[in-house]
Amino acid sequence: MSQAHRTAKALRDSEARLQALLSSLDDLVFEIDESGTYIGIWTNNDSLLVAPRSELLGRTYAEALGDEVGPHLKEVISRVVDTGCPEIWEYPLEVPAGKRWFRGRVAPIAGSDASSRRICLLVRDITAQKKAEQEIQRLLLREQLLSRLSESVPVGLFEIDLAGHIAFTNDRIRNIVGDLSADTLEALMPSIVAEDRPAFDQALARALDCQDVDDVEVRIRIPAPDASSAPGLERVCALSLRALTDAGGTVTGAVGCLSDVTDRVQLHREPEVKASIDKLTSCLNRDASLELIEQMTRQPKAPGEGSAVIFVDLDRFKSVNDRFGHAAGDRLLAEAGERLRGAARRNDAVGRVGGDEFLVICPRVESAAQAVKIAERVAAATTATIDVGPGVVELRTSVGVAWTAGALSADAFLAQADSAMYESKRTSHRGVTLFST
Repeated sequence: MSQAHRTAKALRDSEARLQALLSSLDDLVFEIDESGTYIGIWTNNDSLLVAPRSELLGRTYAEALGDEVGPHLKEVISRVVDTGCPEIWEYPLEVPAGKRWFRGRVAPIAGSDASSRRICLLVRDITAQKKAEQEIQRLLLREQLLSRLSESVPVGLFEIDLAGHIAFTNDRIRNIVGDLSADTLEALMPSIVAEDRPAFDQALARALDCQDVDDVEVRIRIPAPDASSAPGLERVCALSLRALTDAGGTVTGAVGCLSDVTDRVQLHREPEVKASIDKLTSCLNRDASLELIEQMTRQPKAPGEGSAVIFVDLDRFKSVNDRFGHAAGDRLLAEAGERLRGAARRNDAVGRVGGDEFLVICPRVESAAQAVKIAERVAAATTATIDVGPGVVELRTSVGVAWTAGALSADAFLAQADSAMYESKRTSHRGVTLFST
């Protein structure tokens, strides 16, 4: 075999290997001449061709691709021919497999003939990638929308996982429950009033079990901003909980909606509140005071937590009435009530239970020593010179306090405070007497 024949055979073998290689690619490879005519097509997936291979060969890309894609490809090819530099181009195209997205790399084919202006077009199906990018963009836009919605709604929102870790909260919830410094549900709801906690726990358990959950009302105690021992502010909140599930329906956590309904609850209770107020002093009347002590003694308490009742009696009140008249006595009673409310803590209550007898009802008192400190503040507030109109009188009080961390009936609790007050009056004790057995 002559050298020429061997060279020709080697070239044919090389071309055959190249043809086999190109045909095995997932990509589409097109060879286009200077007139824009397809002169070579290689692919192993004819469904990605706009028309059968036999119909495309010999036709121009302008005829095959139509007005939507053809003119753009012409511009790209023109730049590649002029500059000799490849370009990347993305485009959508309707093919037998449906509407697809393609990324094409247009590059000049170097030949021995300098006048040759052939082009190689390497095309890859990027439909899956485009769909993924579009889905990511959709999710980002949706996340942005939900984020803005969560900040615009007048309720607190939170999301937790199955372990109780907080995945999301909006700013509004901080206005309701206070500062959030930890990342667990226990940190989000640290101050739910003890008797409301079972209802909350039951609602959460039902939500995480993917059951229907009725909205519940819970009282939340917001700590004092100065981190003092004061009990802080109590708010009434409506809580709605719903399960979160993945695409397969498996529960992954829960989302909660917390609304501050304190004002609404107070509005509904306003007639009841008015009926429980002593008109002269704006303190609780006797019936409301005794009922509140009854409720306080029944409420569950945290370990080491107690409650206190402070009994206050105005000294020599009758002499004020006798000397200056009942109007002056009423002014002294009103002043005493105001001073007692000012001395009480935020969640304490002040009641008038007799002509010149008052109570300060104190839930959540840690110790007898703390109860005495509160009572001393009460005694100091009710030691003053008061202008009652016709004259000036000295306001003085006898103060007794009872404290308990155990079970005690309301009558017994009140009797202890009353006994301590009379002991203070009997001994003319200018301080505070703590009941002791």
